[in-house]
Amino acid sequence: MTSALGLNDAKGVLIRDVAPGGPADLAGLRRGDLLIMLAGEEIDTFERLLQVVSKTAPDQQIPATAFRNGKTVELKIKVGKWPQAWKVERDATGHLPEAGLTMVALTPKMRDRFSVRWGSVGVLVTLVDESKAPGIGLKRGEVIQQVNQEEVWLPDHVINRYKQAKTAKRASLLLLVEGPEGFRYVSLAVR
Repeated sequence: MTSALGLNDAKGVLIRDVAPGGPADLAGLRRGDLLIMLAGEEIDTFERLLQVVSKTAPDQQIPATAFRNGKTVELKIKVGKWPQAWKVERDATGHLPEAGLTMVALTPKMRDRFSVRWGSVGVLVTLVDESKAPGIGLKRGEVIQQVNQEEVWLPDHVINRYKQAKTAKRASLLLLVEGPEGFRYVSLAVR
């Protein structure tokens, strides 16, 4: 891989994705960069990258060196805290019978099982009962990222916002959904 970039040394980790708004994104790392140094340590494997990252504290500023377009780029990354959506480790399921939806938290296991993109955060749709909500527009394997412009990462978030909308006598919820074709908005009727 590094030889394709014109490098003799086979060290570094190729950046496949960068979480929008995350520390790497804010520092200027881009998809396609080859990360070769972080916090003064050589990065030769993904495991090494994880070791270096695990030793850093939130709000610490660390130097990074990347190879981009034939040049070395020096960056400063301000380490942040992992957002709550990325800390989901336990399975959490939820069922919204009125909408015919069964959902789970997007754990690493579920991310792998449904081949969800690395940077995706939200609630994974695992079952859609069209007989309960015809024309709902959601499919199994899609990720609900927002409900009425608020980020969600647990099924209870979606269920609670549905209940709040029902109490407020709203006709629908606005969902930001990520699927194989990209992002789209879906209107979920409140019954």
